[in-house]
Amino acid sequence: MASSPDKYPKGGLWLLAAGFALLMSLPFLVPHLGFLSLVAFVPLFFLDELLRVHKVRHAFWYYFCAFLAFNIATTFWIWFVSGPGAIAAIILNALQMAAVFAIYRWGAKVIRRHEKRPFAARLESLLLFIVTWLAWEHVYFEIELSWPWLCLGNAFATSTRLVQWYEVTGAVGGSAWILLCNMLVFLVLTSTTQMQRRWSTVSATLLVFVPVLCSEIRYATYQESDDPFEVVVVQPNIDPFHKYGVEPQSGLDYRLVQLMEKEMTPDTRYVITPETFTYNIDIDHPETNPSYMRYRAFLAGHPGTNMLLGALTYRRFETKAKPSRSARPQGEGQWVDVYNTAMVLDAQNLYGSYVKSKLVPGVEIIPYEYVFPFLGRLIQKFGGSSSSYGTQDEMDALPGGDGRKVGVMICYESVYGDWSRVATRKGANFLAVITNDGWWGDTPGYHQHFNFARLRAIENRRDVVQAANTGTSGLIDQKGDVHATTGWWVETTLRGTVNGNDTLTPFVKHGDLTGRIASYAFLALLVMLLVLSFAGASGKRSGRGKSAAGNA
Repeated sequence: MASSPDKYPKGGLWLLAAGFALLMSLPFLVPHLGFLSLVAFVPLFFLDELLRVHKVRHAFWYYFCAFLAFNIATTFWIWFVSGPGAIAAIILNALQMAAVFAIYRWGAKVIRRHEKRPFAARLESLLLFIVTWLAWEHVYFEIELSWPWLCLGNAFATSTRLVQWYEVTGAVGGSAWILLCNMLVFLVLTSTTQMQRRWSTVSATLLVFVPVLCSEIRYATYQESDDPFEVVVVQPNIDPFHKYGVEPQSGLDYRLVQLMEKEMTPDTRYVITPETFTYNIDIDHPETNPSYMRYRAFLAGHPGTNMLLGALTYRRFETKAKPSRSARPQGEGQWVDVYNTAMVLDAQNLYGSYVKSKLVPGVEIIPYEYVFPFLGRLIQKFGGSSSSYGTQDEMDALPGGDGRKVGVMICYESVYGDWSRVATRKGANFLAVITNDGWWGDTPGYHQHFNFARLRAIENRRDVVQAANTGTSGLIDQKGDVHATTGWWVETTLRGTVNGNDTLTPFVKHGDLTGRIASYAFLALLVMLLVLSFAGASGKRSGRGKSAAGNA
């Protein structure tokens, strides 16, 4: 018999919510604790059981606060860029997670109405939750209002030996592993018969240890291809809040050249600079920009060296019609698009450029401004951007003068595994992350960002070079191991060896199959649940009608 609604254990409910937040946050904050995510949702599932048994009113607030605490603990550092932006990002992300949980609770209610066996109903409900969560993660990587920093699979960013199989599934496959393990552990703890407990225990044990064993074997046996070449990574350490207009760009260029000269050798094939180090480059006529010409003059003294340059660029258009969603008017029939760009050049040529396309909402893009034109003005009032940068349709692999190609992830594009794999599919022999992580201060933010690149290394089996203006620059091999890093808030240069590779992993070939399958499965399950819910409601109305007729 259910307990009275006024006698439910409020303290216990909040303790379970806090238990989830703690267990799920620690892998993002403390190295090598990814395994905690395999049981982090168990307190949340027990919370749901108590909410249901005690018929708790306003139950939404318990699990919303659990997700809110998880988001605050792991991404509080957004505050150092923008207070209103941090509040909006954290609350909106927590609301989406809570919405997924609310769908699960509604679906579980429908399932229990038609499935009278408690264990089967619990199993089916939890599978619904897993499918819904994975579908949400997959879609979240694709929309304009995107902040997938807390994709559950990222919990293993510092436990990469456990997830070498990301080369097959990608990080969303890690999310599936986490959720399935949590489901089976919960079923072990709530089984009511010996057969249920035995099945759950065997399944949980196999699901936890078989992927780990396969990962350890893959880690021990994986051999990198033998194509070594030397790179130089530059960390100029310029305060991002006082970058433009404080020191002349010519002075910044001089500092950059001096830093590069310290580590250059005749064997250096790539020198890699951070995101947006220079600006105001006409992408169609870069030779008109003084900084661009200074870098070419520097490269003339280093034959055989390519430069990967981060720059703000623009393109002008002469047309009456607006040429793109992000184009800005510059007078009658004049438009300009601004881009966050990566360029590969040497002393003679600009080999190619890539435009950042996964943009930070509110900072680099006004989400869905073409639907809601007032958003630009609203976001600007709270310290955001009043317009959006230009983008391109998909990732590129940029060729260099040495015949190799590099796939460039600009800033937090390194969170988007399904996006960045396209560069590898197009022939990238190695990957680079160019970023500016000084916005967040000395917080977990820049550590998390660097470690996410380790997952991209495994998914693509490509060495990753990260060049940060400040934060952490470093070299990561194809197994996700870190070979060299720089310190926080130091002006420095790093030289090391990178191995090129041209083999394609299953993830590179096929992408996020886990998320795509879950998305289709969710739509099918949603239709089925709506039909069952409607049928149940119709049955109740019919029953009440018969009862009333009988009483008459």
